[in-house]
Amino acid sequence: MEKDRLNKNFLDEFKDYNFSSIKEKIIYLVGSIKFKDSFIKIESILQIIHKKLVSICSVDGLLNKSEFSTKEWDLLQEIALAKLPYQEAILVLDVNGYIGDHSREEIEYFEKKFKKPIYYLSKLKESK
Repeated sequence: MEKDRLNKNFLDEFKDYNFSSIKEKIIYLVGSIKFKDSFIKIESILQIIHKKLVSICSVDGLLNKSEFSTKEWDLLQEIALAKLPYQEAILVLDVNGYIGDHSREEIEYFEKKFKKPIYYLSKLKESK
């Protein structure tokens, strides 16, 4: 019997979010590694259901931040900024309203330099 990753249990957590309001095709996810489970799930939802090309700074960084030296982490942050010109929009995963310093830097840079759409997960939630 074949299983679906995006089954009802998986999707229920995000059923109140209007991801279809993101019109751009190439999306960059920004947020704290504290919410890596949200990163992983939202990436799948956007790619499989909404047919978006989704990227993040570093999968290894997302999963294993504590294993990186400060120098390595700073290089990953530089890489994150270097990826931004290729994005059509960013989605900020502001879970519980939290946005970390590195995420703020990416958002401000994207906003000032490229003036492209910035979506916030909290604003995609539809009130019931």
